[in-house]
Amino acid sequence: MILDLDGVLITNPSWKSDRIDSDGYSEFNESCVENLNQLLTLTEFDIWLSSTRRTVKTLTEFNLIFKNRGINKEIVGFLPEYADCKNRKEEVQKFIAEYKPSDFLIIDDDKSLNGLENGIKEKLILTDLIKGFDLEKLNEVTEKMKNRKTVVTNRFILGNGKDGIYSDLTIEVELSNSAILKRGKTIELKDNKVLNDIESEIKSWINDYKEKGIKLKITILNVGIDSEGRRYQTMNSVRGAMHDALPNIGIEPPQMFSIE
Repeated sequence: MILDLDGVLITNPSWKSDRIDSDGYSEFNESCVENLNQLLTLTEFDIWLSSTRRTVKTLTEFNLIFKNRGINKEIVGFLPEYADCKNRKEEVQKFIAEYKPSDFLIIDDDKSLNGLENGIKEKLILTDLIKGFDLEKLNEVTEKMKNRKTVVTNRFILGNGKDGIYSDLTIEVELSNSAILKRGKTIELKDNKVLNDIESEIKSWINDYKEKGIKLKITILNVGIDSEGRRYQTMNSVRGAMHDALPNIGIEPPQMFSIE
């Protein structure tokens, strides 16, 4: 998340002096903070501060400011101060080109961002100076997240013949209005026990994330056949596929596993 402050969390009009909080720093709009915290429950973000205010305080100081205002996530870093960048648009584009994040979200009120390249601009939530990150903008982010989907394949082979194990699973994962599991119609493997075990494992992932307020629609597109008769490794197959899929839709996966 590339996050601005003025016009996002600080909604004081530019022609007025900031209202100062008890810690001596500018007040944040409590409703905007609440909306940001709600967003942070939907998916995992690393927060990078883009505000020009980053040039006058340290990361430690800003994280204390965030903590004092009830923001449930620390800032991991500041956008670099690029000497050759003339505006926020150029700063953001250079940052993304250098750091190459797999997915990102920009929340800012800077109008220069309207000139972002299309592939970047679609990740922009442009706020209003006085309204900030209000409920309308939270809903806009939520709608963007609902439209994210990815297709991944987990494939590995260990050992030979019946003493070996394998995985060949292709799934489509997307954020949705409802938690759903579907089985495609062109699955190569016809072993219903294995397919039922795969579905059971995927359902546990769907239920776990549903409890966190994240609804996943997962479609099993294919389960491949091993010509040498290796045993299907269900748990690690599904874990591997989900571990690859979740970051593609902006969700932090659980800690990586080892094959047993």
